[in-house]
Amino acid sequence: MPRKKRSGFGDVVTDRATFERGEARCPQCRRPIGPEGGPSFVRSLGGQESSLATMRCGRCQAMLTLRFEEPRVES
Repeated sequence: MPRKKRSGFGDVVTDRATFERGEARCPQCRRPIGPEGGPSFVRSLGGQESSLATMRCGRCQAMLTLRFEEPRVES
């Protein structure tokens, strides 16, 4: 009987533009992740756009927590 691959966990901190372009990466296997992975956004209070989402990596099946931050402006 084949062994089932154990799923891991990972936290990803990125901005929305990087995620939309598919340039964010899974911390377990370094595979690019993006909106085609089907993230589930966590509801936020007050009807604002959510800054948290969860999804599974398509390669290693790690459960990922995504946190969207504002892009950093270098001065």
